[in-house]
Amino acid sequence: MRSRNSLMRERQEAFRDARLIVIASEGKDTERIYFKALAKEYTNPRVHVHILERSEDEQNNSSPEHVLKQLNDYKEQYALEADDELWLVVDKDRWTESMLSRVATECSQNDYMHMALSNPCIELWLLLHLVDATSLSPEEQQLWLENRRNSRRTDPYLKMRLRQEMGSYHEAAYDAQMLIAHVEEAIERAKALDKNPADRWPQTLGTRVYLLAESVMNRKYEI
Repeated sequence: MRSRNSLMRERQEAFRDARLIVIASEGKDTERIYFKALAKEYTNPRVHVHILERSEDEQNNSSPEHVLKQLNDYKEQYALEADDELWLVVDKDRWTESMLSRVATECSQNDYMHMALSNPCIELWLLLHLVDATSLSPEEQQLWLENRRNSRRTDPYLKMRLRQEMGSYHEAAYDAQMLIAHVEEAIERAKALDKNPADRWPQTLGTRVYLLAESVMNRKYEI
């Protein structure tokens, strides 16, 4: 892992005029693969994307509180500029309302911090690159939101659905470039699902990852 002085020197020399986007995510691989590919596709000297990785002894510690702690630790170690952004990327599916509420409240009290939550999970954001969820029947939308497993040995519904659309999908290895070719559609579809943007996170089927995607692409957005 790079030292504090090393990272600060990199920031000062290579990214002096760049806006820094720091991403910490619940997933170990899925989000990292996607946002590395997105940042590469939309390379911009005015934007530098830094994706935090968990240490070996914390690989299974993916709670929203822990993801937030990663960002807080980063904020304490490194000097941030006024337009820098710290992004918390988490899923709704297995976390309680009270847990998410505590994290969302802390994020709202910090100008640097933003939460991009997917309800039920990050695979929804990936699927929106290929499928318009607003065109699905209410019954199919409910299946997406519930995201159940047919059995203990099968993947959740959205993972299986994504595998059908992509031909192959594994959270640790997939063709992110295939999806990013359709990121414009994904953003518009996510916006269409976000019927109550004033809510702290989508209460029904939806994802706020489109806000982070727009930021990485260096576009104006409203949070």
